[in-house]
Amino acid sequence: MSVPFDESAIPGRHTITYRIRDSHRGFPVRDVDVLATPEEIRALVRDGFLVRERLLPMAEVERLRAALDETMARDDRLETKGGKAFGGVFIRHLMDKHPAFLEMRDFPPTLSVARAVFGPSVQVRGFTGRVCYPDDPNQETEWHFHQRVVPDPLPPSFAPPQTLDVLLYLDDIDDRNGPLCVVPGSHTWTGRDLDRNEFDDKPGQVVLRLPAGSCVLAYGSLWHRALPTRPGGTLRRLLLFGYGPAWMKPSIYGERPKDGLTARLLQSPDADEETRELLGVSGYM
Repeated sequence: MSVPFDESAIPGRHTITYRIRDSHRGFPVRDVDVLATPEEIRALVRDGFLVRERLLPMAEVERLRAALDETMARDDRLETKGGKAFGGVFIRHLMDKHPAFLEMRDFPPTLSVARAVFGPSVQVRGFTGRVCYPDDPNQETEWHFHQRVVPDPLPPSFAPPQTLDVLLYLDDIDDRNGPLCVVPGSHTWTGRDLDRNEFDDKPGQVVLRLPAGSCVLAYGSLWHRALPTRPGGTLRRLLLFGYGPAWMKPSIYGERPKDGLTARLLQSPDADEETRELLGVSGYM
């Protein structure tokens, strides 16, 4: 089942034809219909993020809200980190826990962009939900980035970790609900440290206030933070998933259900090669 999205939220598209340098498989060709313009891909590579406002129609937003609420109500492994750095409640491995999220494994507006920047062979790296409550304290995050494995000094053949995260908002994010802050270009700052417990404004930061159904695609190394929710706001429900090259290790967070939906799908006749690749069991040598 294809997850519906609003075509008007996407200003243009283009096709990339990849020829894989694998003579053992006859130099296979893969066409990618990229749901973004070439200019947008260049801007994403330059700035580290791309915004899609109102990508999902409200009927789909409401369906995903219900799925998230339902899944959280019966999950006994919710995470609450506590403290000021990472407030809210986290639920991991949503693709294993509800079919509505499993359907998003091949969501074209985000998957095609990942294939445009990383090549055709990518996998989904985790699928998390986060909920923040307006009347609870510490519903913000410190400045952080997700790929914290860059050594100092940088080895001459070091392969920088490359992931593309998707932040899909199921509620409006405004000044009361805790908007997202990003620092454009910071995904290239491999030689700079970012200390813990930093909450102050950064030079050049951009504050993103977005309506429900919007998403932000961002490099995993982009510096970002969420401002706190405030009294008078509403729930801030966020779906957080992402992509990386098919040969990369998947996300380490949370405990995957032993008999989850992805395992069942992989054992079914519906598990074609693309599905196997997206779920991390194919697509590499």
